[in-house]
Amino acid sequence: MKHLGNYNVQIYTEFLKGGVEVKGCSKNTYRVPFGIILFMLLFTSAIGLSGCSENKTGTNHTGMHHDLDRMKEMPPLSFLGAEIVPIQVNGGEFYKAAGWLDENNIIYIVNEGNGSSLYSYQLDAGLKSKLFSSEIPITTAELNPDKELILIHSATSNEGTITVIDSSGQVLFSTSIESYELSFEWNPFAEHLVLLTAFNEEWNFNTYLLDVKKKNMEEYELPQPFARWISKDELVFQEWDEEGISLQAPLRVISLKDQNTKEALSLVHRFDSLGRNLLSVKIDESDPDRAYYEIHSNRFERIAGFAVPILTSYSGWLIPFYDLMDGGREFVYLRATHMGEADVYQDGFDLIRFNLESGKEELIFTGLANEPLACSPSGTRCLYGFQLEKIINLETKEIIELAQ
Repeated sequence: MKHLGNYNVQIYTEFLKGGVEVKGCSKNTYRVPFGIILFMLLFTSAIGLSGCSENKTGTNHTGMHHDLDRMKEMPPLSFLGAEIVPIQVNGGEFYKAAGWLDENNIIYIVNEGNGSSLYSYQLDAGLKSKLFSSEIPITTAELNPDKELILIHSATSNEGTITVIDSSGQVLFSTSIESYELSFEWNPFAEHLVLLTAFNEEWNFNTYLLDVKKKNMEEYELPQPFARWISKDELVFQEWDEEGISLQAPLRVISLKDQNTKEALSLVHRFDSLGRNLLSVKIDESDPDRAYYEIHSNRFERIAGFAVPILTSYSGWLIPFYDLMDGGREFVYLRATHMGEADVYQDGFDLIRFNLESGKEELIFTGLANEPLACSPSGTRCLYGFQLEKIINLETKEIIELAQ
């Protein structure tokens, strides 16, 4: 997950009018397109739920019901096929898990006093090791694709620190960065490169390229935020109409070498990188009850696709959480059971495992809440929840709490 925090109410009211006027990096005033505000709001609605607790009926404020019976009736942990020892937090508060080092080791963040620490944890042995400590809160940490580097974002209200460590905890790079919100994207084709986008409170944005190997970070101007890597030196972004209020826009590729751009895909509602592949989600306005997911190679060749029921929201359509796993061979995603309105939908989500090669899908769970997923490299287990505080065992179809 990329880190984005809470957005203010003004953006919501302004985006209904077609956008928000801000000053861009070129110092020219322009209108942030509806689609970008939509993208921000979708992240906001997801992350804003992270502080919500369930009521006595086990239903969160979105109306989504967890399949809690499986958690209550769990057998002893040793019966799960591979023992998982829950994290014991002493002298601090578990904040969230942050990803998989390998099939049996994760990293997680603990808030300690006014600061935070990042730990690695061996699930089957219950062994932890402190990798990094910060005197200010750590908001997030993200592993690069080969699991050798970890980018850590520590932040106060308007300024943050970016630190990159290796998997043993050695600091390789650190710098401060002015930002109200921050997103970042590791390059899966050159795993020492990171794209960072820093926003201020007025939603001006600046983009930077961080080269961990060369230990330097340089500003690089992009036409839109939230770009994704499509090769070692190319990025793909959504080209929103700055004057319109469209819910879909074409994807364009930009070369870092010469800044030339070209169209890659026609109108899409959402896109994302999935390792070296690309996900696009389209809505056919003649069939607005369904969303069409397509997974493409980095050359935009279609690998697989399927249609799902879609939920409408005030900002367009709700795209539930998903992840790619098992070396890019399987796509796991949450799917609504039927179309409807997101704010009144209460029927939960199915967890589906889709094989890209065969096109076959498997139903793993029913009745789950729409919360983030982060799956292990082999795809046998997934971290799940707004703090990734639970583990789903996809083989035994059990859910356990990660921390105690």
